[in-house]
Amino acid sequence: NSTANYTIDTREPVISSVVMSDSVLSAGETSTLTITFSEAMTGFDNADITLANGTLTAISSADGGVTWTGTFTPTDDIEDTTNVITVGTTLTDLAGNAPLAGNSSANYTIDTREPVVSSVVMSDSALAVGETSTLTITFSEAVTNFDNSDITLENGTLSAVSSADGGVTWTGTFTPTDDIEDT
Repeated sequence: NSTANYTIDTREPVISSVVMSDSVLSAGETSTLTITFSEAMTGFDNADITLANGTLTAISSADGGVTWTGTFTPTDDIEDTTNVITVGTTLTDLAGNAPLAGNSSANYTIDTREPVVSSVVMSDSALAVGETSTLTITFSEAVTNFDNSDITLENGTLSAVSSADGGVTWTGTFTPTDDIEDT
C-alpha cells in the first residue's frame, strides 16, 4: 500500500533580476523598476525593497507574482552618481521558501539639481564710443541649449554666446548702441 501523492517544494526562489528602465535620471523623469523572480512570490511589497534617493509606487505583478513592477521617482534637487535598489530576503515563494540571497539593480545616476547662474560679468562696465565689452556668464554646472534668446540686454547687441569649457562658462561680445547716453 502507498500513500496518497504529496508534493515537495524546498527549492529556494532566486531573485533573477532587478532592472531600472532608465539608469540616468534627471529632473522630471521617472524609471520603471522591474524585479523578476525564478518563481511566483507571495507577500512581496515595497517593504522588501531598499532604494536610494527616490520613491517607488506600490509594486504589483500582472503575471501571478513572478515579475513585479513599480515607478521610481528620483528625489528633487540632488546629484548622486552612485545609487542601487536592493531586494531583501524576507519574502517567500508560494511554498514558504525564502530566497537565499538578495539582489540589487545596476548603478543608476540622479541629477535633479537645477543649474544656477553663478555670475554675469561685463569686462568693461563704462563703455565709450567704439568700445565693446566681453560678457561672461558662469553656471554652477554645464548647461546645454543656452543661447542669446536666453539673455535680455539693454542698449546694445551681443554676438552669439559660446562656451569653450563644455557649457559652464559662456561668453559673447557686447557692443553698445551708437549715439546713446544711459547710466
